[in-house]
Amino acid sequence: MRTSFGIPETLSTERPDKACEFLLQGRIIVIVNGSPYAIIMPVSLTDFMTSPEDSNLKNSFANFLRLIRFLGAFLTLLLPGLYIAVTSFHQELLPTELLFSILASRENVPFPVIFEILVMEFSFELIREAGLRVPSPVGPTIGIVGALVLGQAAVSADIVSPILIIIVAITGISSFAIPDFTFGFHLRYFRFLFILLGYMAGFLGIGIGIFVYISILCSLKSFGIPFTVPFAPIVNSKGNGYLMSPIWKREIRAKYVAPKKVNSQEKISMKWRYRRL
Repeated sequence: MRTSFGIPETLSTERPDKACEFLLQGRIIVIVNGSPYAIIMPVSLTDFMTSPEDSNLKNSFANFLRLIRFLGAFLTLLLPGLYIAVTSFHQELLPTELLFSILASRENVPFPVIFEILVMEFSFELIREAGLRVPSPVGPTIGIVGALVLGQAAVSADIVSPILIIIVAITGISSFAIPDFTFGFHLRYFRFLFILLGYMAGFLGIGIGIFVYISILCSLKSFGIPFTVPFAPIVNSKGNGYLMSPIWKREIRAKYVAPKKVNSQEKISMKWRYRRL
């Protein structure tokens, strides 16, 4: 898996339908002997946020799910950092009743908010990793019971505040909405950087972090293809953008891939049935 700054530049999959879909789009598939993964290249940022099931749905339903995934990626990356920035530097943005509720919930907590959020984030990551390593019938049970027991015990012991449990839970659930594991892991990794930036400088630190992060994304290339195409640079994607086009507009391959054949299939794909044509 090729990465830069922790950002994957190739896409790996174990699903034959996903590999065939990208092969039909003009991409290159690399299969290595002894590895269960097929490596797809070149890829763009939007490829990590799409799922093979989208092509089997109506385009309006698939686009709704893709917007949900984009929202999930935003919450996974920035929600804990925004929470710590608001509670530490920008309390005036909160409604008075909500601010009083947060202050009341943190009244008996002896630790700073950065310690709370780091403890809960690392605990959630530990539970997630433990759930993956234990046998499959027990894994989901350990994840659910562990999260409930530890969360309730931490709140009862006044180690963390209840609203922080909600923030961490929403962040964790949002990370499961990312279809690709490597890109989701990348967002989870960068989330801790935004937590530190929000704790040190509030919205200013998060704004600087977003600027640097977007600059890094725009500077990356996946085997000669800009990583943020078709948004930066803006090119005509021929119906291959982030939002899915109707099915009759999906026969043209993306221009930025520079395919030798523009159309993914001929106008009449089953010529043996229409010989006279």
